[in-house]
Amino acid sequence: MHSFTKEEHRRVGEQNYTILCIDDESVNLKVLASIFKDHYNVIACKSAKQGFQRALNENPDIILLDILMPEENGFELMAKLKQHPQLTNIPVIFITGLQDAEDEEKGLMMGACDYIQKPFNYGIVRARVNTHLEIVRQRNLLQKFALFDSLTELPNRRKWQQDSVDYWLSAKSAQTAMVYGIVDVDHFKKYNDYYGHQQGDVALRKIANTIRRTLFEFGGAVFRCGGEEFYFYFPGNQQFSDEVTLTACLKSIENLAIPHLAISPNCLVSVSIGAVRVIPSDNNSVEKVMKQADERLYLVKNSDRNGVSYLDLNIEKQQIVLDIS
Repeated sequence: MHSFTKEEHRRVGEQNYTILCIDDESVNLKVLASIFKDHYNVIACKSAKQGFQRALNENPDIILLDILMPEENGFELMAKLKQHPQLTNIPVIFITGLQDAEDEEKGLMMGACDYIQKPFNYGIVRARVNTHLEIVRQRNLLQKFALFDSLTELPNRRKWQQDSVDYWLSAKSAQTAMVYGIVDVDHFKKYNDYYGHQQGDVALRKIANTIRRTLFEFGGAVFRCGGEEFYFYFPGNQQFSDEVTLTACLKSIENLAIPHLAISPNCLVSVSIGAVRVIPSDNNSVEKVMKQADERLYLVKNSDRNGVSYLDLNIEKQQIVLDIS
């Protein structure tokens, strides 16, 4: 009776969307669950208070919300959802017995994406929910394209600006050390001039994927923030462990064995790294730490390259590791 059409499957795909249904009437919750449970994860809540908490915990893709509920009504909950930064962008559909045009206008003006009156038609509810889930899917794709570099498929500078601060604040709260830094491909302009930009793109993809895999093993992440420049962070442990991680990045690029004949017959593509270990505090910031990492990077670039300049702010001691091959 409530089966999905092939077109509906095609549009929303096979993603595991979560629908949060909030209604004080158990029969309504059961009906909504029967429509969607075979295809989506359905969460049912019988009060606005419970629904708000589940929204925080589960981060649903869409919320189906009744208006007439005891203690706190749907309009009041809607206001709270829109004021909360984590929940403000979740689409909300009012499904209610209120049939006054003023109520519908109020719900839409508050930011609801749709307004369905009870008693509702199962097919219409299903179709409208699927329409808005398709919008969610497209929005997520656009967000992915906006936050990722198309060449290397790494997160980009915009994503770095979001994630690096999030991790900084998390480490600050826990008072744990983080390592922030920059990887720069050595003599990359000469590589492009000698081999051509198409081959340069191939090399960049290999380098990006190699650094990503290496840092992932140490709980870190890497972002493409310039032509041949990558920013990264990973959780700091003991000083030796940090050096092991950074040296592993150098070795992983060396192991690619990409020839760089523009420099010399036996030269391989290499990278230089500037890194800073810090326990985040009010006296510092990601921007200040990355400026120091950039200074460390240029110590390597102005020396023999293919190395690391590493600064531990907490012991005010720097170490330089060069010529690891």
